[in-house]
Amino acid sequence: MSHQHFAFWRNSRRLTSLVVGAVFLMTAVPAFAQFKPRDRKPASGNSRAGGSRGCPSSGIPLTQLAPQTFIGKTASTRPMLAWYMSSSQNVRFRLAEFDSANTPKQIGKVKEIAATVGINKLKLPLDYPELTVGKTYLWQIAIDCETDTIIRRAEFTVTSPQSLAKNQLTSIPESVNYYAENDLWYEALEEALKATDNGKLGQTGATLVKELAQFEMLTGNNVDKKNIQQRIEYLQKIANERI
Repeated sequence: MSHQHFAFWRNSRRLTSLVVGAVFLMTAVPAFAQFKPRDRKPASGNSRAGGSRGCPSSGIPLTQLAPQTFIGKTASTRPMLAWYMSSSQNVRFRLAEFDSANTPKQIGKVKEIAATVGINKLKLPLDYPELTVGKTYLWQIAIDCETDTIIRRAEFTVTSPQSLAKNQLTSIPESVNYYAENDLWYEALEEALKATDNGKLGQTGATLVKELAQFEMLTGNNVDKKNIQQRIEYLQKIANERI
C-alpha cells in the first residue's frame, strides 16, 4: 500500500470514529424535558405577596422557587420547598391547608429557620403532619426588614404517587426529566438541586427556573400585573446567575 493510500485510509478511519463517537454522545445524553404545566389552575388571592418588594439592601428580594400565580403539584407528603435570598437572616416558615370553604387553616407552629445567601431548601419537617393526597396547601416564608415584613406565599396540591411509573430512575437528569414531564415541580427542583453545593442553583436548576418564569402569569384578572412581571424578572436573574 502506498504512503498516500495509507494516509487516506488512516484519516478516513479516524473520521469514521469521530462520527460514530459523536452519534453515541448524542444518543447517550438524555434530553431535558421542559417544565410545561398542562393544567395551570390559578392560585387564590392568598398567594399574593405581602410587604414591600424587598429589603432595601437587597438586589434580588426574597423569592420563592415555586409556582406562585398557579397551583403547583407534588406527589410527596413531605415535599422540599426552596427559595432564594440575597442576605443571611432568619426566616419564618408557615404552612396552611385549604379547607372545604377554600380558606387556609394553619398547620403546626410557625418555624424560625436560619437562612443563607443563595438557594435555601426545607424538607417539610417531621414535627409537621404528613400532607394529604388531594388537598391543597399554602406555604409561606417571611423575613423582617427595618421598616417592613416581607411575605411570600405559594400554593400546591398533593397528587397521588400511584400515578407515577414504578420504573427505577437511575440518574439525576433522568429524574428531573421525568418529574418535569409529569408537572411535578417540587420533585423536579429537588432532584436538580441534588447535583449542586449548598446555596447553588446549578445548570439544571437554572433551566427549570427559567422555564417556571415563562409560565408565571395570571390566567384570570391580572390585578397584580406589575408585581408578577417583577417576579418573572427576578426568577430570570436568579437563573442567569446560577448562584
